[in-house]
Order: sequence, then structure tokens, then C-alpha cells
Amino acid sequence: MNRSRYLFFLLSLAVLLPIISGTLIGAATDEPAEEDALSKHLSVFSEVMSLIRRAYVEDTSIDDLLAGALDGATDALNPMSTFVPADEIEAYEKVREIGRAHSGLTVGKERGIAFVVAVDPGSPGEEAGLKQGDILAEIDGRSTRGIPLWELHSVMAREPGTELSLEILRRGQTKELILILQTYRPSGPTLEDHDGLAVLRLGRIEVATVEDVREVLRGLTQSGADKLLIDLRGLAGGSSEAAYSMAGLFVRGELGRLQGAEGSEVRFEGLQALPWTGDTVVLVNAGTQGPAEILATVLRQQADAQLVGQRSFGLAGHQRLVPLSDGSGVLLTDAYYTGPDGEPISTSLVPDVVVSGFFRPASEEDSGVEDRTLDRGLELLLEDEAAIEEVA
Repeated sequence: MNRSRYLFFLLSLAVLLPIISGTLIGAATDEPAEEDALSKHLSVFSEVMSLIRRAYVEDTSIDDLLAGALDGATDALNPMSTFVPADEIEAYEKVREIGRAHSGLTVGKERGIAFVVAVDPGSPGEEAGLKQGDILAEIDGRSTRGIPLWELHSVMAREPGTELSLEILRRGQTKELILILQTYRPSGPTLEDHDGLAVLRLGRIEVATVEDVREVLRGLTQSGADKLLIDLRGLAGGSSEAAYSMAGLFVRGELGRLQGAEGSEVRFEGLQALPWTGDTVVLVNAGTQGPAEILATVLRQQADAQLVGQRSFGLAGHQRLVPLSDGSGVLLTDAYYTGPDGEPISTSLVPDVVVSGFFRPASEEDSGVEDRTLDRGLELLLEDEAAIEEVA
């Protein structure tokens, strides 16, 4: 037996012995059979790893195999989870602080495929020509299939001025793009007039933007406006707490909860005077993720707002980097946010009015969907007005 196989045998033994011991103890104390099932799965895993080491046509690294297995396990949870090696934990903590501040990109990975969840307006990502739904095929000539999510995040958080060569796949077409990382000023809420109807676009959902939105709504109310379209398309990330605070500008009472796996929860309520009580329509698409999904859910359930567009991303969860015994960590969703009905926001929001069936990836041929979505949202507000006039 060569040295690498001997090490693999010792590693497998170290993993399986505690499980087998726990299974025997569980059987003696009439515990459920889940531990026995787990040991069987780990046994199969060990057998597969051993088979690859013995029979695969090329030499393989046990470290690479285990890293790939752990990355695959977190990939199976959701597109935002990842395993972080021990020697990268400290650096990754800093990467999480930077987030998308140098790229403007929210990136996820699903079944080994890296893709763009959303692109901040006015960001380096937008300037480079990236769009929501683009598949990141290569970065600097390296296939992203073998790059774990933590490393993708690290690449996008490199120093300002860093130039990245990207190969992307957009609806079957390959494109070469250059992304130059830079700091940029995130756009705040903007109010536009479309033939007498107000359209509120939110650049980000953060604590600092809640008061800005409050002032916008107060100004609308004072002007006599009673109809508002809120554009949440392509709005990913941000502060979930701020999303509930923003929802509290529209409705009172229970807004939702943060529910953990062990039954613990935090409740959010709207208690202040409402600056807006008019009719509301909300635009969403596949780039609407996290806090934006929270806001859309509360407005739909408590303010009778209609959602228009495409299905949302489908993940509003609290993420935590959980440390492991060897110094590594797992970034995973340890709790879900809910709407007023208490149901976790863990699947896509299906609009009341679906404008296009496209979910992701984005399509240049379908670029008119954005205009059609806006037009349909405005039409809904006008239809409500026409119905009121007809009744009167």
C-alpha cells in the first residue's frame, strides 16, 4: 500500500469510527435510525473515493477530491452556500466585508455552474457589460467549474484596479468581457414620472436608504399621488432588517419573522405612522433576491400589492459562517425570513402577472421583457383607476 492510500485509509477510519460507535450507542438506547443511515452513506462515500483512487485513469489528489466533495455538498444546499478551507477563513472574512463593493456583482453557483444573480446599476459589472443571468464560464482563462464559490467571491473582491478577463455564456452565445474592479457609489432611491404615474427604483435596500424612501413617500402623499410602482428587478443582497423597516413604511402590524432551524425566531413589526397608503404595484424578476423578496412579500400580503414580471430568485435567508473543528468553515443559511403569513421565503415568488416565462439565464433576444414588464405594471395601476371611476 503506497503512502497516499495509507493516509486515505487512516482518514476514512477516523471519519467512520465515531459514526459507527455512535450508531451502536444509538441502537442500545433506542435512538432513531438516522445515524445508521448516515453511516451507510459515509460508507458509500468512502467506497467511491477509494474506487476513484484505484481505478481512475489519471492520478488524483485526495485533497482535491475531498475539497470537491465538500464544495459539492454545500452546492446542493443552495447557490449561496460554500465550504471555506481553514487556511482561507481569515481572508474570506475580509472578502465578506467587501462583498460586491468592488464589482457590483452578486454571484451564485448552482450544480457547478457560476452565474450572475444581479448587477448593481452604475457598477463596474454593468460598465463591463455583464447582465443578470450571465453564466461565468472562465475567469482569466480558468474554468469556473472547478472554482468554489468562496474563491469566486474572493476574486470579485480583489483590489480596485484589478483587471479580470471573463468568458461568459449568454443564451448559447459566448462573449469575452473585461471587468475592471473599482469602488463605486451605489445608487440611492430614485423617483421617475411615467405619464403621471410615479415609479420608485431602489438601488439598494440598506438601513441608510430607509429614511430616503420615507421622504420620497411623504413627498408623493403631499403631492396628492395615490398610485406607485416600485421596481425591485435586479435587486439582490442588502439588509433584511432594512427590508422590514422599509415595508413598515407601507403597512402596520406583523411583517414577518426570522425562523431558525431549532424553532428560535425574531419578529418584525410595523409600528410607525404610514407615509404611503395608496395603490402599489411591484416589479420583480430572477435578480430579485433576499431583502427585495422580503419587501415584495410583505407588500403583497399586507398592502394588497400586485407583483408583475418574472419569478424571483427564491432565497431570503440569514447566512452564517459556521466554524468547524479543523479551522475551516461552512457558509450556510441557518434561518429563513418569512412574510406576515409565517411561511419561509425559500422558493421563487411567482408574480400575479407573469410577463415572460424566462427565469435565467438572461437573453438578449428577450431584452424587451424589461420594457413590457414596466408597461404592464403601469397598465395595472391605470386599470385600477379606471375601475374606480367606473364604479363611481
